[in-house]
Amino acid sequence: MQLYRICPEAFLENFSGEGASFKSGGRWNQPGQRVLYFASSAAVAMLEVANYLPSPRFIPKSYRLGQYQLPDALIEPFSGILPADWDIFPYPACTQQLGSDWLHSQRKVALELPSVTVPPGLGSILLFNASHPEASQLRLEQVFHDIYNPRLFAGMGM
Repeated sequence: MQLYRICPEAFLENFSGEGASFKSGGRWNQPGQRVLYFASSAAVAMLEVANYLPSPRFIPKSYRLGQYQLPDALIEPFSGILPADWDIFPYPACTQQLGSDWLHSQRKVALELPSVTVPPGLGSILLFNASHPEASQLRLEQVFHDIYNPRLFAGMGM
């Protein structure tokens, strides 16, 4: 499966999982867990980053879009029932617990979950377990320097 991630260029091939989500936790992991978050499409990756910026025009110049490959057999689609408040911000402890339990299970390298940036079923993110024995099968295939079209959000006067 092709996966996408936007981050500083220096970290595109850093798969340690010891970034911001390791330090502070994320929607699907508790602090101290070695994870990376990927998107199932470039568009979802772009929308996920847009959650943190008032406009894509403010994305740091050092950020790049990475396209990765991970064998399908290493990805588990989420098949449970999502908590009613799974998509709120700040994210609830129940989603962190759900993801943390999955990470401890070591069943697969990545868990495919719905993205909060689009209606359910229209896009997904992947919780990547950097501590999994087969995590080394992730490969960076391509790097894109121009992530957002300059016309995006031009009507906002920014």
